[in-house]
Amino acid sequence: MYKVTAYFRDKKISQIFYDVYDAIDFRDVMDANYPKKVTFEKEFSMREWVYNCWNSVMDDQRNPLSAIPDFGTRHMIMQVLAWMWCITFAIIVGSWSAFGISAVAHIVLLGAIAITVATFETAKRRPESFSFRAGYHSADRARQNMWINGQKIKLDPDDPGGEHE
Repeated sequence: MYKVTAYFRDKKISQIFYDVYDAIDFRDVMDANYPKKVTFEKEFSMREWVYNCWNSVMDDQRNPLSAIPDFGTRHMIMQVLAWMWCITFAIIVGSWSAFGISAVAHIVLLGAIAITVATFETAKRRPESFSFRAGYHSADRARQNMWINGQKIKLDPDDPGGEHE
């Protein structure tokens, strides 16, 4: 959100805009009327503030851990910090069962996030990792045989097969 305020001798005109270009246009119109002063401010909504606070702690590219070059090390440190906060919360609440539930939830959540990010990074940097390799065969094709109605049928060794043989 953008707030433009024009201060005149006997009044003040203020308006809030969601689009920066509309705010700039309004500022120019107010300037054309010779105010004493015009201010142009970017205001953050509560949602933006919460989002920025969350990212400043949880985003490994924005928090101070971004100086550590190894992603695995950053993830491990984030896990240790998560466990520390689980223990702190359990001490405050006074329940070790709360610690167990919180610790498991943090392990699952952060682990799932790390696996997802690692998968996306692998897909972006090495998409060939997800394609079939030469000589790949599905589990049934690895035996090179199929049994249909009690008879053994030899399969083509060059056909990698599929999900449904």
